[in-house]
Amino acid sequence: MRSIIDEIAAAEEEAEKIRQEALMQAREQTANARGQAEQALLDLAAAEHAITERDLEAARIRGEEAAQVTLGEMEREAEKCCALAAARMDRAVAYLVEKAGQSA
Repeated sequence: MRSIIDEIAAAEEEAEKIRQEALMQAREQTANARGQAEQALLDLAAAEHAITERDLEAARIRGEEAAQVTLGEMEREAEKCCALAAARMDRAVAYLVEKAGQSA
């Protein structure tokens, strides 16, 4: 027959064994959770990078479109200025020809 001391010792050994197994499981679960968290962060960073690249490309396209609109407006304004300058040039040449004719 087992004595009470032997039973207590056996219970303590069993408790220690259970504690060690629980500790090992906790460490494994922690390592798994850490790995999953790190992978989730990597996945999130990749997804955010893709979104940023997409948004950057969309912004580049909008910028190019806006630049084309602005360039078109500037070209039209430059053409108006050139036409006005050409008309004034014709009048200036006519004036100078007239003055030169009067002087001669």
